[in-house]
Amino acid sequence: MASEEIFLQRAIAVVEADRISIYPARVQVIGALIEIGLAGLAVLGIVLGFDSLPVWVLMPLLLVALLLGPIGVLGLIFGVIGTAFVMDRQARTARWQQGFLGMGIGTTDGTGFARIAGVEVTSDGDDALRSGEHQDVITWDVEIVKDDGVRMPVGTVITSRPMAMDGATRANRLAEVLGEMAGVEVTLAMVPDDDDSYYEDDELEDEPASEGARDDR
Repeated sequence: MASEEIFLQRAIAVVEADRISIYPARVQVIGALIEIGLAGLAVLGIVLGFDSLPVWVLMPLLLVALLLGPIGVLGLIFGVIGTAFVMDRQARTARWQQGFLGMGIGTTDGTGFARIAGVEVTSDGDDALRSGEHQDVITWDVEIVKDDGVRMPVGTVITSRPMAMDGATRANRLAEVLGEMAGVEVTLAMVPDDDDSYYEDDELEDEPASEGARDDR
């Protein structure tokens, strides 16, 4: 079976025959490189200005180097080889990486297939703003529901309302492959019923005004 890729919010899910892995988006590597670069500049500033710069300037540079250096290196490692989530058919487990600052390096939190009650996709597409208007951005959350009711997040898809079909398709596809591998029931999300009509109504409201303008001429 060839691997399948499902694009999520700041992550990508890779689906293989016996394994589903969610990796961080490669764009996160850029942030880690920036942190490493800033730490390097701070170290360079300390070395070049050790004899000339005042202490109140050297101390912030030292703090920047000590904080951003390790965080940037760990973030780079996670961005290149780290995984945020792994479901393994052979091991019959689902594992979430916890680790240092949530960067997926270190400890893991997992559950066996026997403890998984289902997979569910939830959406805020039907929620309305205080004004009563529809939200312009829709979020789909894919979660594993354990037998004790605990919900464990797996991935998120965020799209604009015109792209609701694409967002729902990606989120539902991830839920389907998770449910198939774990052998549990899957609850899929629906595209908001008013998605198309919402934008069609806006277009219809503009038509009478334009027709009236033509009549005046």
